[in-house]
Amino acid sequence: DEVRTYAQLFTNANRLAAWLLARGMQPGDRFVITLRNHPEFVEAMIAASMTGTVFVPVDPRTRADKLAFMVNNSASRGVICAGYNLAEVRAAEASCAGLEWLLLLAEGGTADAPAGRIAADPIADVLAVDVPTVNMAPVTPASPLHIIYTSGTTGDPKGIVGTTQRFGGTGFMGLVFGYRPDERPYTGLSFTHSNAMTTALCPALHSGYRAVISRKFTKSRLWEICRRYGCTTFSILGGMPTAIYAEPPRADDADNPVRLVISGGMPAGLWEPFEKRFGVQLLEIYGASDGGGLAL
Repeated sequence: DEVRTYAQLFTNANRLAAWLLARGMQPGDRFVITLRNHPEFVEAMIAASMTGTVFVPVDPRTRADKLAFMVNNSASRGVICAGYNLAEVRAAEASCAGLEWLLLLAEGGTADAPAGRIAADPIADVLAVDVPTVNMAPVTPASPLHIIYTSGTTGDPKGIVGTTQRFGGTGFMGLVFGYRPDERPYTGLSFTHSNAMTTALCPALHSGYRAVISRKFTKSRLWEICRRYGCTTFSILGGMPTAIYAEPPRADDADNPVRLVISGGMPAGLWEPFEKRFGVQLLEIYGASDGGGLAL
């Protein structure tokens, strides 16, 4: 387990912000974060807010050609990655003339990654150095904060610019979902997509919840994780509900602390059986990164 207090998030984000500024990053400049759900992902996001720069979240499973497209399309100057996807980043680097720096999280090993023209600075070294508090960039609600890309199923991915106002407003989604003051939201969905931010991360940052985050989703350990950490709500989408329901029934299926499951795309015929089996309330939602949403 890794634990971060809100004070630690600020301290680490400030160290990353100072490093970004030392690299000449200016308000409006972009950089890619292609990581699993590590604490450093959140800290890099906060560092972007502090410096007025724009973070571009990219799924760490992305192959080099698609990664290079998003780096170039967003005109990103740097990439934060990990050992487990450094080889793909190095392969993409050759096609990214505007790329200037790499920050590396040492997880997953780097032995298979080829050498590149840009040195990869260990993020652990950045986070180990005390620095003065940076001067916060004079952002406005209309200032861009992140660019999130569509899946690209009908062509090249499209970058959707999210403003500070939009991102901050996502924190209020806990109120929309009916989160309580003692809520403990859980997610195993990737921070590189809107769902995890909307249902867990942003509401937690806004309201001070103690969120529980997995590196990635696991259907077989979902209820074990929720019981162990006292999680009260989580979100699922696509084929995940069917996969969860297809797990062998257990006598203690409904013996869990979860009260609310936020779902996107659960078959209507599964709504009532899912609620009854697991003893939860279901909230079915629909939304898009570039538009609004609907809750049922």
